[in-house]
Amino acid sequence: MAGIFQCAPISFLGCCIDAHHLSRVPRSPWIVVCLLVGAIASPAFAVTPESPEVRELVDKGLSYLVENGDARLGGRCLIALAFFKNGASLDHPRIVEALQACQSVSDPRREDVYSNGLAIIFLSELNNSKHHDMIKRFAGALAQRQKDHGGWGYDNKRRGDTSQTQYAALSYWEQIRVGILPGVGDVDRCANWLLRTQDPSGVWGYQGIDPESFELVEQSKTSSSMLVAGLGSLMICGNILGIVTPNQSVEQSMEQIDQENLPAALRETVDSTKKKMLTLSGTSVDGTRVFAAIERGQDWFAKNFEYAAGQYPCYELYSLERYKSFEELLAGFTPDEPDWYQKGYEYLKDNQLADGCWKGRSTKQCETAFAVLFLLRSTQKSIKASLGEGTLVGGRGLSADLSRMRMRNGRLVTEQKPTEVDTLLNMLEDSENEGLEALMNDSSGLSVGNVGPEEARRLQQIVKSGQPGARLLAVRALAQMRDLDHVPTLLYAITDPDNRVVRESRDGLRLVSRRFQGFGLPDNFDDTQRYDALDKWKQWYRRVRPNAPPLP
Repeated sequence: MAGIFQCAPISFLGCCIDAHHLSRVPRSPWIVVCLLVGAIASPAFAVTPESPEVRELVDKGLSYLVENGDARLGGRCLIALAFFKNGASLDHPRIVEALQACQSVSDPRREDVYSNGLAIIFLSELNNSKHHDMIKRFAGALAQRQKDHGGWGYDNKRRGDTSQTQYAALSYWEQIRVGILPGVGDVDRCANWLLRTQDPSGVWGYQGIDPESFELVEQSKTSSSMLVAGLGSLMICGNILGIVTPNQSVEQSMEQIDQENLPAALRETVDSTKKKMLTLSGTSVDGTRVFAAIERGQDWFAKNFEYAAGQYPCYELYSLERYKSFEELLAGFTPDEPDWYQKGYEYLKDNQLADGCWKGRSTKQCETAFAVLFLLRSTQKSIKASLGEGTLVGGRGLSADLSRMRMRNGRLVTEQKPTEVDTLLNMLEDSENEGLEALMNDSSGLSVGNVGPEEARRLQQIVKSGQPGARLLAVRALAQMRDLDHVPTLLYAITDPDNRVVRESRDGLRLVSRRFQGFGLPDNFDDTQRYDALDKWKQWYRRVRPNAPPLP
């Protein structure tokens, strides 16, 4: 490989998430992407990015990178990201070096896809408005290199390359995060190429074989690295186009917001946001195909994924971190000590060399930077930086209570403190509580945390005897616990006379079961559809809990 990867069919950055939802979502199931998130118990002595054992590896790796740089643009940007994510100041020599390298590029089109993508990611992470023009230059060069079929690859080859194509998808999110929008046609073509080049088993190959239709064909050089590259990229494109959204239902679409009722101080800001959303409307991507492709990819991951098994182990691990961070956000659930992180840590602990570096088929400098970024959970940090103060606006997520809307870092967010379970229970048991309606319309404020047996019992009772709004929120809270013990209560809620509660239970069962499509039950259902779905959910529960008490 001529670029920063030299000759590698690899997954370089994996996946990250655009938290903006920039167009109207087609009528489709609630999207809950949480397969295997925390499903396997972590080792007894699990670590986190803050653990002393992890910090020791990070510090040794960064010490190596202080003394050993990279002459290439992409390598410099990658190393600078490792220092920046570890909290280094903007005047750190490696960060200054990378910024100067970006500024010295006279024609970004002469840089390879990887370096273009990494420059966009690095400059966007700095989040400094004075770098916008540079980001646009690199983004423009990357857009010009998109092939007619929608993917990216080597200039002298017609085929698209999954490893390179993910850089366009990653740069899309980074651009949007700083207010620079890609064209909807570009995103459309990228998404459709990814849909066409998925192997029927769910994985992706290195050089995509495009059948020029959506009848999937067998791909070559498939691997775990390409799985997370393709799956993560498809999630990003789907999210940008408003197809894949984190824990939002169709009913919460932007079209329910009455722009005319906005306070005058907010109207201009939100109107400009809406114009940006309209720029990415009119997608040609079929949402049903996206959902099916993601489900196939997740199934392949569950059955076949190998940790650090290839020639580029640190690239793969960081790709995994980015994909899993995106998946966690879509699921609305971030485990503190996920099993995949523990496995990656164990590999890096066992394979760090005495001088602090890691090695693979690529340069030690790049391998080490990727190892550090994995250990730091750097993608998760980016997501938290984007979403930390509320729900980002971009198609969905505006609260009905507009008095709580505030601008933060150029984005309109909802100011709302998480509701602890005791406070929530008191609210649910008080039918006059003014906060119930706000919580019903804005699930971002509902955070149940750790729930004891007594609190869970009270929630179950509310599902059976509370007011409609309280029943809906109790169902939502039980679903957030992701505990099979609460499935019978969610099944009971399918029979609720309030259709909103039924839909909430349907979505909750999909979340708990990790069944991406569920068992039907459209938003506008009749009793035949309701009880048909209920029977199928009961059959599923009997399979996973054969020793559970009989269901009514």
